[in-house]
Amino acid sequence: MAQSGYILAGFETLATIFDNFMKGKRGRWEDNFTRDEISNFLANTCSGYLHSYGQNFHNKKKYDKYNANEGNMYKKCRDMGIFNGCNLIVDSGGFQISIGKLTRRESDLLFNMYYEWLVDYSDVYDRAFILDIPPGPGCEIFHNFYDVYNLNLQSYTLAKEQLPQEVRDKLIYIHHFRTPELWDIYTKILRDYDMFNSFKYHGTGGIVANMASDMSIPCIIYVLPIIPLLNECKKYGRDTLNFHILGGANFRDVLYYELFMIAVEKKHNIKLNITYDSSGLYKQVMNARFIHVKDDQGYIRKMNVKSDNIDMRFKTHQTVIDSYQQILNEVADKWSFKKINIDGVYDENTKTFHEDVKAYSMLYTLDLYTVIQQEMKEFAARVYPIYESGNFDLFYRECLEATRILNQGKLTKKQKIKAYSIPRSLDMLTNLDEDYCLYLVKKFLAKDEFVDLYEKTKILDAMT
Repeated sequence: MAQSGYILAGFETLATIFDNFMKGKRGRWEDNFTRDEISNFLANTCSGYLHSYGQNFHNKKKYDKYNANEGNMYKKCRDMGIFNGCNLIVDSGGFQISIGKLTRRESDLLFNMYYEWLVDYSDVYDRAFILDIPPGPGCEIFHNFYDVYNLNLQSYTLAKEQLPQEVRDKLIYIHHFRTPELWDIYTKILRDYDMFNSFKYHGTGGIVANMASDMSIPCIIYVLPIIPLLNECKKYGRDTLNFHILGGANFRDVLYYELFMIAVEKKHNIKLNITYDSSGLYKQVMNARFIHVKDDQGYIRKMNVKSDNIDMRFKTHQTVIDSYQQILNEVADKWSFKKINIDGVYDENTKTFHEDVKAYSMLYTLDLYTVIQQEMKEFAARVYPIYESGNFDLFYRECLEATRILNQGKLTKKQKIKAYSIPRSLDMLTNLDEDYCLYLVKKFLAKDEFVDLYEKTKILDAMT
């Protein structure tokens, strides 16, 4: 069972790293672990592994083999024997449409081909995102908000009414909320067409967009889409809400998730399961060359592992390279893998990580999410009664200190603002007041609206 809600995006990269390492293609393989052992690790750390169907869709000359190639990628990864017991998940490619990476022709093709792929290759994946297409910067396919409403309604209705039951049961329904118009459009689709009860999994997007607005809104922003979905849960008598957040994988977010899950279960007797995704692992380790490590004071810090820094001091009595060796030894011991000698970290010939160092760095980083999740679960269980008691000042100080620990011992303006808004967010999850949510969206998120899509008459007025 997964010990964290983290879902790794771009899992095909991880698969290639481990498969090549275990086949000895890149050197330094010494029977470090078996494929069953890696499967056990991957299944028990992350909640899933994600790939975007649409990430390679742009600018193809021919698409006749695209679906087969996507299906074969999943089959190949399955056949590696390292994802046994893992959830393999498909993202639709709606994001590529929303940011203008795909032309109108390509978008129309993806719309039809994606749903065909979900049916034809239903045996290769465990979960799949519905094709949601919100507007975004550079998006080519929308002229007005009617287009946004109509295309998303078409997609969601197809998923609800035309897909086989076994496919629909795997779908993650995405409910957007990020601007006043998007709130109205996606709420109308959700309610007028009775969408909620046709899907077992739900989620939201747009979390990482327009972070300036996230600073100004007086709540943790993703309580806004959770609330209408919880109301739907209650309406249909469900006792579980499986909720995925596209993005939102910072360590401090995990703190919020754990508090929210407690609040929803206590107040509504609904089990809220929150998952979240990111591909930041690759950028962090492979490109930026840093790893999160606890320092002598217990703060989570970025340890710079670039070649010109590995001999510098990181802890009081340890250099970076010694600390690096220690954490990789610890993750090896924890999961009964063979220990490695990091041997200077970098291959002198390739000027990049030794292959075993690269693989073990990935293992360490994925495992760290389980450590953070468990610590935040314990923290939330300890401080939630303080919130219930009404001692908000103490509760705020506790949350602020937790975020300090997760952010290298630093307290930023955003951390202070967000920590202060946690009690209000928990209150909102108690009251489930959608009118108040809409008020906040209109007051604080209206400046993020896609004003170029306005017509002389607002589209939702025209539809009534």
